[in-house]
Amino acid sequence: MEGMLFGVTEAEILQADEYEVDDYKRIETVFKSGKKGFIYVGK
Repeated sequence: MEGMLFGVTEAEILQADEYEVDDYKRIETVFKSGKKGFIYVGK
């Protein structure tokens, strides 16, 4: 899968959590680049 990795603040992640709360959950992952980050997946 292809995508784009964005740098965001903790406050922005918390806002996204509030917005995505009903349909998605956030999980931490390691990308092919070796960087850690979060993705939202359907519940």
